[in-house]
Amino acid sequence: MEHYDALTGGIVLGGMRTKGDIRVLLCYILKSLDAPFSKSGLNEVLQTTSLANFFEVNDALSALLEAGLIVSEKRESDEYFTLTDAGRDVADRLDTDLPKDVRKTAVACAMSLLAKERAARGADARIIRLEKGYHVQLTVRERDTVMMQTLLYAADSIQANAIADAFMNDPAGLYRGVINALNL
Repeated sequence: MEHYDALTGGIVLGGMRTKGDIRVLLCYILKSLDAPFSKSGLNEVLQTTSLANFFEVNDALSALLEAGLIVSEKRESDEYFTLTDAGRDVADRLDTDLPKDVRKTAVACAMSLLAKERAARGADARIIRLEKGYHVQLTVRERDTVMMQTLLYAADSIQANAIADAFMNDPAGLYRGVINALNL
């Protein structure tokens, strides 16, 4: 019988139940993304998919940092992790120890979150209260260049927040839609 040494509250059948498996999974996710990824994003991936316990994910990240398998960088209000060469070697050697469906599920969720993180860094939704109603200013940037800025009217704060949230979920989608609508 396999010895489980990780907290398993909220973990689905087939989820990660050993500290070692959680560490390997984190390395595998970072290797697959090949980009710095936030601590909150990693936690969201593993919580959303119910593959690992929140506390175990944070412990695993600390252990990976201490072992030199990942490095971290503070950005805004989060910590971002990147795999080192040694961590990449671990992911290459041990990724097949993880079930294929676990790898597939975790990476698909992580890729979706990474795309949202990248899009959000170049996007902004600002709600401006008017005498009657609200304006929602939506901006898409590429570095220092404003690529698109539009102003929409909303009758109330609920509608204004819904517009802002929908935009922030896919700012590039609005930009593509405008370009397509213009037949460019």
